Amino acid sequence: MSDFEQLIENNLAALRAGKAIPVQAGSWYGLVANAAWDAILEPSTKQQLKQFQLAIQPVLFFAEERQLVQFVSAYDLADTEKLEAGEWLEMNGFLGIEQQWLGTMQSAMVAMVQDQHLFTLIKRLRAPLVGFRLAAPPDH
Repeated sequence: MSDFEQLIENNLAALRAGKAIPVQAGSWYGLVANAAWDAILEPSTKQQLKQFQLAIQPVLFFAEERQLVQFVSAYDLADTEKLEAGEWLEMNGFLGIEQQWLGTMQSAMVAMVQDQHLFTLIKRLRAPLVGFRLAAPPDH
């Protein structure tokens, strides 16, 4: 098994167990967790993410347009080009996303992942991820 595949398996096991995992995608570094409405989060993870949510607006990460369309009630096709170019957009009308990650009008900041690691996690988990940006990655 390759190092990448082992990393994916370890991350998927953590996400399915209700944990948040640290990830770095380009210049974005943060914690991500399963964003689906039926996701189970460990109590310690739930508390940790609630603390982040007070200071930082979460972002919902999707793998591709087809997945995003499954979770938003009214998708504007004009947004596809922006999202695929790496822009983050505020969108309304989300369904199937854990309520605590959404603002008024069922809104959230949305991004299409540009990173193979996050793309693979989302595709294999079959659910979007909620992310909270951290100031900087820890020193190794």
